Amino acid sequence: MKGAKQIRGTDCQMVGLLHCDCRLPGPTKRTSSAAMAAGKAVWMAQARSTAGSMMVAASCGVAVGWASSAVVKLQDRTGPFQLTDDQASWVVSLNDVGILLGSLLSGLCFSVLGRRATLLLCPLLLLGWAALTFAATAPAFLYVARLLSGAGMAVHFVYGNVYLAEVSVRSSRGLLSLLTSLFAMAGTLLQFCVGPYVSYRTQAWLGALPAAAALVLLLLFTVESPYYLAMRDRPDEMLAALARLRGCSVESDALRDEAHEIERTVERQRSAGSLLAALCSPASRRAASVGVVVQATAPLFGESVLMAYAQKIFIISGSPLGDAQSAIVLYVAQASACLACTALVDRWGRRTLLSVSCLGNCIGMAVLSAYLGASPDRQGPLQWIPLASLLLFVVSCSLGANPVPGLLLAELLPQRAKPLMAPLSMMLFSVTAFAVSKSFLALGEAAGMFAPFAVFAAWNALAVAFTRLFVPETKNKSLAEVYGMLSGREEAPKQN
Repeated sequence: MKGAKQIRGTDCQMVGLLHCDCRLPGPTKRTSSAAMAAGKAVWMAQARSTAGSMMVAASCGVAVGWASSAVVKLQDRTGPFQLTDDQASWVVSLNDVGILLGSLLSGLCFSVLGRRATLLLCPLLLLGWAALTFAATAPAFLYVARLLSGAGMAVHFVYGNVYLAEVSVRSSRGLLSLLTSLFAMAGTLLQFCVGPYVSYRTQAWLGALPAAAALVLLLLFTVESPYYLAMRDRPDEMLAALARLRGCSVESDALRDEAHEIERTVERQRSAGSLLAALCSPASRRAASVGVVVQATAPLFGESVLMAYAQKIFIISGSPLGDAQSAIVLYVAQASACLACTALVDRWGRRTLLSVSCLGNCIGMAVLSAYLGASPDRQGPLQWIPLASLLLFVVSCSLGANPVPGLLLAELLPQRAKPLMAPLSMMLFSVTAFAVSKSFLALGEAAGMFAPFAVFAAWNALAVAFTRLFVPETKNKSLAEVYGMLSGREEAPKQN
């Protein structure tokens, strides 16, 4: 029994070394084996606690992809009722209004009920969306259903990454955050591949299944954030939650050191005084400005509107494949690029990935805009230009511009600022997304279809400059170190 306890203590020390990224002098074979075992324990513990969040992301992806084929069914009279073009536009756009409402709702719950309870709202809202969609007999049912789906997405988009950042070790924080993007893309791809070939009501149940699975996983395995418990002055619960997340004993010295680091971070932010005073500090102003700008302007990268109108864009620009087949190719490329990003985010860093991604976006959009503006003969080799430029765009966007803004927001915002600034950024995101979606076709009709793509290219060029000038690097840093770097308490490591 004593020997087992000693082994357990060694594993916990290895967990501490993994978390702080220390190096043992003269590693032995036994030490290496212990470190590997401890690393596996950490991964298993984090996988259990974040499985619900991953399934929530898949549920949101299914909801995102629902409209593409469901609206077609409802307009060609294969659904339970028929939609006009105007009604269809409201069904699509009310999802963004739901994101706005969900940002307000989740902001009220975040600090009072905790991270875990807030995340539980997402599958509940998406189950409501699926039920109303299944039972719909008139457009009004779908209007309410889309408000619910948008509200559920907002809960995940605002606080999913915040939760992951607070519970993960620094070496896996970027990877876990990007896995949520991959799960979301997988959900969307599922709708695109299955939705067109099943009935309207079967497609509605397709949205309910991952939401139900997410609810079960969140209830059974999700652990409350240690940062939230520290803020609520519940140290024993905080230590127990941290032990579950690290897969080791509460008696571990390394675990207690990490707990004290969390408590010191929370106490420093409390000492800033009121929420308004905290936001007035230079560190909070910098973090809030960078995080909110990057997140709120993400729709201007162009990805969301491009994927929503993918088939229409290929009808206008032409493609050697069919318009529907070309759209599926884009989604497969998007998911593949996001998978590649999981291997790069903790090697290259957030700042470098975002810069390279926006540069690729700019080139892809500029080429497509020039092609549409020149109106060349769409036969021969030139007919591949639209597909090639859009493939470059979705791949580069999925490598950074899509997943990194949410990760940066979760890492940069201080604890006291998150209840206000996180939902505010998503509210601004929803307003921007609504404006971009509504103006895309109008601008194309008024000035030519090259114009919206030229706007996206220009914005991505500005994003490259903004990232290089203002966005700090956060890879391989604990949240306490990130706040310290922004506050100037320690010299920041050389940025990528």
